[in-house]
Amino acid sequence: MQKELNPELFGTGATGSTRYREGDGPTSQRQTLQLEEKIAEIRAQVKFTMDQMANLAAQVNEFIKSSNSKFERLQAGLKAVDTSGKTNYSEIGQRMSHVHQRLNERKSWDAKVQEMIDRQNGVLKSYEVRMNHLQRLMSEKDAQLVSAQAALNEAKMEISRLKRL
Repeated sequence: MQKELNPELFGTGATGSTRYREGDGPTSQRQTLQLEEKIAEIRAQVKFTMDQMANLAAQVNEFIKSSNSKFERLQAGLKAVDTSGKTNYSEIGQRMSHVHQRLNERKSWDAKVQEMIDRQNGVLKSYEVRMNHLQRLMSEKDAQLVSAQAALNEAKMEISRLKRL
């Protein structure tokens, strides 16, 4: 049994009345050649598409590799920043602890100095009170001395008056 080709499939423009069978003359050879050319053309297009897909796959793989390397570098950078941050944080903590310790020492010294100043002020106040008391006593003694000298002078004058008489 012989197979018949549908001429409408291959663009021959024949309409149902004239049908060519394989091996029926020069037109079928021409159609076969045209089909082979189209098959070769489609194969070339498929090969071109496959080459483009392979090229694209290579580019995608290269992009993935570069993205992975960039990601690894970023990850290493983040780890370095994290480590540096932790180190800086601990250093700052130590420095703050040292400053806090020095501040507490300074407060202790300030309290001791203030206590000494208060004690000295107390001593000075008691000295001032004693000095004021002594000054009052000296003023009284001076007044007594002046009155005693006045009485002595009066007595001398009285004695010298009595001697004259």
